[in-house]
Amino acid sequence: MSDALRRDREIEFIARGLAVRGGDVLLCRNVKKGYFYLPGGHIDPMEAAADACAREYLEETGLQVRPGACLLVAEVRFGDGRKAVHELNVVFHVEHENGSWPEDVASREEKISFEWVDRAALVDIDLRPRAIRAWLVADEQGDELGGDASLNPDHTPLLWLSDRESDREQA
Repeated sequence: MSDALRRDREIEFIARGLAVRGGDVLLCRNVKKGYFYLPGGHIDPMEAAADACAREYLEETGLQVRPGACLLVAEVRFGDGRKAVHELNVVFHVEHENGSWPEDVASREEKISFEWVDRAALVDIDLRPRAIRAWLVADEQGDELGGDASLNPDHTPLLWLSDRESDREQA
């Protein structure tokens, strides 16, 4: 199979972090196109998803975060006109290592900015992927996704198993 065909068949694995401050959620904004998404990024080969989430926060904001419970795994497929994209998004609850979140979160990258957005406003903004937006909006409205589960890090988390014992031999 050619590299071009292989790339079109690859699944992108993305770790995202849900940071909550009061009734606000920290979102990343694509500066050029204006849409929002939960902060995070691609998981590198042999990197645990939670570690990727913490690394991406540090690289993009300079903030050290502690990923907690895995809240959601969302499979997303879409086309951008040039190619088809298939993503597996793993969303973790994250806490700031220093306790409280800062009022303003600065970006270390020109292409993105960070904003605290009121959960009630999520229904009116272009938050991508749509599956994560629907989950957050339904959760805010107390629909079948568990009420305020994503706001509460003590709720029963989604079962997420990750073998972090990379040094031992695989049987």
